[in-house]
Amino acid sequence: MLTNFFIYVTDRKILEKLLESPGTEARIKAVDILKSIGEENPVVAEEFIPKLIEFLGDKNRAVREASISAIALIGEGYPAMIKSWAAKFIELLDDESMNVRRNAAYALALIGEENPQLAEKAVPKLIDFLNSKSDIVRSNAACSLALLAKGNPSLVKNFAQRFMNALEDENEIVKTNSAYILGLIGNENPKLVEKAIPKLIKFLDENAGLKENAGYALALIGIKNQELIKEAVPKLLALLKDSREEVRAASVCALGAVCNPELLKSMKELLTDSSLVNIYHPEGRVFIATTVSEIAKEAKKKQSK
Repeated sequence: MLTNFFIYVTDRKILEKLLESPGTEARIKAVDILKSIGEENPVVAEEFIPKLIEFLGDKNRAVREASISAIALIGEGYPAMIKSWAAKFIELLDDESMNVRRNAAYALALIGEENPQLAEKAVPKLIDFLNSKSDIVRSNAACSLALLAKGNPSLVKNFAQRFMNALEDENEIVKTNSAYILGLIGNENPKLVEKAIPKLIKFLDENAGLKENAGYALALIGIKNQELIKEAVPKLLALLKDSREEVRAASVCALGAVCNPELLKSMKELLTDSSLVNIYHPEGRVFIATTVSEIAKEAKKKQSK
């Protein structure tokens, strides 16, 4: 990584020569160098983004894959650097390469968090991918849609029924991300996801990933309408003693949304649980680092209001 950065700083001409080469290996090598530079310092790589965009039209699949991967990496730190090419990334959702489609979707998700209007046209395409026979295609689509939903739930709310259907998917990644998305939609409009609640409650008996996302989904829905998640209370109480801290945190969030003083007594031992977790903050639309004990204390505060 540092070696490639050193090459860029000390001999820029070598990099420029590689970028202008018609040869596939030279272009991929140049992109790999830019990818390393972008990982170290995206600002330094910014001036080369137009060249990477040009490579997205290369006939060679490997060049396109390397280029969109580098662009997505740069976009992780600075989405504004790549937003001008959102339309191009939407085009790439039809590329023959799954790696190109996946990274294009990721780039759009990064852009869509701050500029939802630029990524809006990508949503129907990604929804169509949920019908694919390929587990990988459906998984990637679900992950990309979850990223878009995190930044702007309004982008996906018209497809609430499609995500409810996806809760029946055989693929765990599709189900887990769909549960998460339904929670985000439900936090804006609980009525749109009301029919999904029984299934989300069932997920509290499944694997850790499904338990966690179902718990947070129920919490987000419960913030707006606590009556809708009351049937989940017995299972949420049982999960307060789950071995995984993320599951305990999700459970206490959901129980806090219910705000029943009797239920909150069960959280007593969690007040000293210092396990670190990341939870979704619906108002700020960001993940925040906290501890299980802090979540429990917050739930206690709601009780006293």
